[in-house]
Amino acid sequence: MKVRSLWRKKNYRPLSFLKHFGWRVRSDNKLNLSLGRGRPGIVLGLPAITDSVSGEPVSPELWGEIQLCWDQDNRQFSLHIPYISRCIFSTGEAVTAIDEGIINPMALATWVDEQTIDVTIINGREARAIKRQRNKATGRLQSKMSKTKNGSRKHRLVAATKRTKGKTRLQLRDFDHQVTRKAANHVIAHKTGRLVAGDVRGIEQKTKQKRRMGRHGRQQLSQWSRGVQERYLAEKTGLDIDCLNESGSTKTCPACGARNWPSGRDYRCKVCNFTCHRDAVGAINILQEAIHGDYVPIGADVVIRVTYLRDEKRWSPVQRNAHRMVQCRKAITPSSAKNQASAETSCKPKLANSSTSSLERVPLVAVA
Repeated sequence: MKVRSLWRKKNYRPLSFLKHFGWRVRSDNKLNLSLGRGRPGIVLGLPAITDSVSGEPVSPELWGEIQLCWDQDNRQFSLHIPYISRCIFSTGEAVTAIDEGIINPMALATWVDEQTIDVTIINGREARAIKRQRNKATGRLQSKMSKTKNGSRKHRLVAATKRTKGKTRLQLRDFDHQVTRKAANHVIAHKTGRLVAGDVRGIEQKTKQKRRMGRHGRQQLSQWSRGVQERYLAEKTGLDIDCLNESGSTKTCPACGARNWPSGRDYRCKVCNFTCHRDAVGAINILQEAIHGDYVPIGADVVIRVTYLRDEKRWSPVQRNAHRMVQCRKAITPSSAKNQASAETSCKPKLANSSTSSLERVPLVAVA
């Protein structure tokens, strides 16, 4: 009989190393992690820690308790090193309202003076693309695993699924930090003393029973990292986030108070012809509710300054195509005849049943 032990879930507990007792910096600039008396310790190169706010290196004197953690998905160890940060927290009396969403994670609105409102909208389409790529990759792997038989090499598919999830988790973690860093810059620059966000807690519950949303929308809601972003923003600003009812915030016109049903990301009032970004309208209405207790119109003379930011500074498709055009032009304008011949064979289009003389008459076209 083939006998094997029962399967049980493996729990990996992190190893903690206390300051001055569990870890120390040696004279040769190495980090020594002690495993107890009589045991050889773990010797590593001294990691370079940079303050996320000031950008300056953090000395080991400011480090705290170090933990050695095992990542089950990426199959590797990582050091978690806390340190005393030189954060610049927000101090002031201004109020900043936040309209949270899936497409644009955060839209922040703050009164600058009696006639000006500053709105910062942070784009989050990159996170949707990362999650969609992960869902498709894991779906294909799960489909293959469902067709495997006993005794097959199913562990390879399981390992590929873990690698995909581990890579995506790191990308989304970086994305959440980039979003909250830009939001914290808005809060600190306007000297905010109170943060207010629209209450969207529980919005993903009972969406299927009430038929409020399709399966794709339900999937996006279940994978929405709203709570993580709120926690990161509270840590970066030192402020607690209050929640207010946001029902009808994106439908109410902030200029006259009329109700409209916008389509897309643009808002246009049919009564007073007020136009603005839809998420900016929601943030302004939440700001008015936080100050006055209701959606009080701001008036027609108020100037709304909207700043649209990406989570990271990346190239747009137009910029990427322009860069490819320049690179192809450099490749097809060589300096010697030998390089010119090689460039013609690599960049010129190939025609069927044609000679070299016919290829020379074909103009060079850079395809992006």
